[in-house]
Amino acid sequence: MAHFLLIYDRSAGELVRKQQYPTDADALRGRFAAEAEFAGRPEIEIVALAAASEEDLLITHGRYFLGLAELADRMS
Repeated sequence: MAHFLLIYDRSAGELVRKQQYPTDADALRGRFAAEAEFAGRPEIEIVALAAASEEDLLITHGRYFLGLAELADRMS
């Protein structure tokens, strides 16, 4: 299982940072550090996720990896 930290800027519609960690505990520590780093910025979404692979993460949470135009195309 792979563990990822994703930091997404909702207002810009783009992934700010993606980091992979060896364990869920490491990913959570990364999340807590990122929450402190981006405190007071409500447009920033921070998530720690686990997936069998990065490819699976792209399937299950693709919105973090697509631009606004690509998201709009998927919705239509």
